[in-house]
Amino acid sequence: MSGFTDWYSNKVLQEIADNAWIALHYDSPELDGLGGSEISGGGYHRILTPFTMPSNRVIWSAADSVFVGLNSTRLTHFSVNDSQVRGNMYCFGELPEPITILQGRGYVLKQGDIAISHA
Repeated sequence: MSGFTDWYSNKVLQEIADNAWIALHYDSPELDGLGGSEISGGGYHRILTPFTMPSNRVIWSAADSVFVGLNSTRLTHFSVNDSQVRGNMYCFGELPEPITILQGRGYVLKQGDIAISHA
């Protein structure tokens, strides 16, 4: 097989765009595959984030993902999941640089910060 059709790639991306819950991680979620590195506690919860319609096999976050009331932690990664709790991870990415969060503070992934492509 040499690749996916545009139709199929856009179908996969649309499924993600229709149900994208953003999570934050203190280490690579790839290491455990089950989200064991996802932060928890305080006011943390995954954020349902809208994405653009697929275009050229890419979707972009269409709104800010605002996390508030976090426990003290160091953030290194984010993931895109199919459920507010547990569920399956679609994909993940590394933050531009690790960031230390002080107790009770928040973190924002701005609109357009997340791009997901399907080749």
